Amino acid sequence: MALDLLNIGMSGLRTSQKQLNVTSHNISNVNTPGYSRQSAEQKADDAHWIGGSQYGTGAYIDNVRRAYDQFAARELTQSTTQLHQANESHAQLAVMDEFISNNASKTIASMNDYYDSVKSLADHPNDLGSRKAVLENAALVSQTVNSTYETLSGMQRDVNDQLVATVDRVNSLGQEIATLNKRIQENPAGEKNDLFDQQQSLVNELAQYTKVTVLKGKDNLANTVIIGDGQTLVSGTESSRLTVIPGDPDPLQTQIAVDDGHTTKPIESDSMGGILGAMVGFRRDVVERSIDEVGRMAIGFAGQVNTIQRQGLDLNGEQGKNLYADINDPVAMSQRVLKPIGSSAEMAVAIDDVSKLQVGDYKLKASTDGVTNTYQMFNAKGEEVLNQSIQATDPQVLQADGMKIEVSSLSAAPSDETFTIRPVRLGGAHMAMSATEPSDIAAQRVVVDAEGNLGTAQLEPLSTAQVSGSYQVIISNSGDTLSVVDAQGTQQTLIDENGNPTTDLNYPISDNVINFADAMNNGVPTLALSGGAMAGDSFMVQLGAVPAEGDNSNLMAMQHLQTQKTMNNGRSSVIDLFQTLTTDVGIQKMNAEKFGQISQLDFDAASERVASVSGVNLDEEAANLMKFQQAYMASSRIMSVARETFDTLLRAV
Repeated sequence: MALDLLNIGMSGLRTSQKQLNVTSHNISNVNTPGYSRQSAEQKADDAHWIGGSQYGTGAYIDNVRRAYDQFAARELTQSTTQLHQANESHAQLAVMDEFISNNASKTIASMNDYYDSVKSLADHPNDLGSRKAVLENAALVSQTVNSTYETLSGMQRDVNDQLVATVDRVNSLGQEIATLNKRIQENPAGEKNDLFDQQQSLVNELAQYTKVTVLKGKDNLANTVIIGDGQTLVSGTESSRLTVIPGDPDPLQTQIAVDDGHTTKPIESDSMGGILGAMVGFRRDVVERSIDEVGRMAIGFAGQVNTIQRQGLDLNGEQGKNLYADINDPVAMSQRVLKPIGSSAEMAVAIDDVSKLQVGDYKLKASTDGVTNTYQMFNAKGEEVLNQSIQATDPQVLQADGMKIEVSSLSAAPSDETFTIRPVRLGGAHMAMSATEPSDIAAQRVVVDAEGNLGTAQLEPLSTAQVSGSYQVIISNSGDTLSVVDAQGTQQTLIDENGNPTTDLNYPISDNVINFADAMNNGVPTLALSGGAMAGDSFMVQLGAVPAEGDNSNLMAMQHLQTQKTMNNGRSSVIDLFQTLTTDVGIQKMNAEKFGQISQLDFDAASERVASVSGVNLDEEAANLMKFQQAYMASSRIMSVARETFDTLLRAV
């Protein structure tokens, strides 16, 4: 009997000791991040059947349980991803907003200074000092735009570098989780709680960088870790490796990919979430869009100024030359097309109508069977803007959204390829001065648009013209043909694209050039008319004009560009584009800030829920400490009673 009593006391002593150990462990880790409260599950030992009755044999600790709620943990993981994505977006947008706001004021100020100098020159068209001021202010506009482009391109490179660093940390976390999984497998049951806490902490840190889904395995809470929308990062004790690879077809649009040691498979970045998703979205939706907008503004400004220059006479009585580098320079045209790897196709993109230019990448699908070439193009929103089939032997000219795409050749038939068209991405980089002398500024105008014109087409005289006098170019009432009449109203003989004489040319013209017929009915390039004219539009041009002293008519036309809605399909001026960009970035920053505040509330609520389940309460643990201490002392007293009983029995013998 005394021995049974002694065993019961010993079991109680051991049980209380373990309870005190667990309680002390909780108290020691009250400030340990990610620690989950533990509790010892105490059970009664098996009873003995003696003399028709059951007699208890004490207690034992069956398990040390970790306070854990998988639903609360999942909610915390998801809110962590959402919060860090919002915070990263806001931080990036705050930097962009400050830059764009400061730069917009500089760029707009430099443009306004240019227009002010043009106004001053209009008062004294022949003054070389005023002409030099126009050139200097024009150069300042170019320098400001170039600087803006370089800074934005630097931001793009910075984001790419941050992606590399972040992916490296994701790889490290994956390896750490896999290592922990191995340790969990090697540990006996009941000794994994602290490892599970470390595992959950790593999962929560991983959730900062990307969306995380955790799948439970046997005796392992994070046996499989999936990131994004289905990419496995950790499977048991094995971890995949992420890498950052150059984009295709644009190397600067780097992509996150999985490297299995043999091949690399790109991951859909839009599904990543967290900091990675925020960085990819910022690069695509903010940085690259800003670069495009700056490029559209540069092309619009330079293209329109150059057009007006070519519509006038300079101080030497010659047709005006481009003030800025030609927006349709052959190099610039070829760089607007990104070909798929291995393609032998050749094409170039000319800007035909700056008013219709849009930002973003276009996807041009081109296929050929050797007889017919089929083209289908989609804008950045996924909307179809072109669907055309052309006989392979005919000129391959495509027109959409102010672009004229000239296809020299496609890959050998049969072929089916997708090209990326970027009409404005490099516009800010290509903007440069072309005119160098004050006398190059064309102050006298030789082209006059009719007041009732509704279209955006521009007429220019060509230096190859062999005739002189006043001519009127008239678009038919149907809008599909044009004719040219002289001052007496006589229709001029023109040469069509097939080399045949005619008085009515099809419009739009494939190469924009109006060829007059000479005495032998050979075509002489005389005028250039861009696309965009509407039915009934007309233009007057004075060929072989004589310089007029003090004529400032072309300068007056150039002044009007400051406020004319010549961009964005007639809804914006060039300056409006930059102001709109500034507003858009500011709105995105504000929305990101609000989203961050909402995400913070969700995160705090999820954290409180986890804390309510897993957190250590010092008051509760102190009470437990006293309770188990008293139980320990009581068990000690049981053992003392057992000893005294045993001694009594010995003395009775």
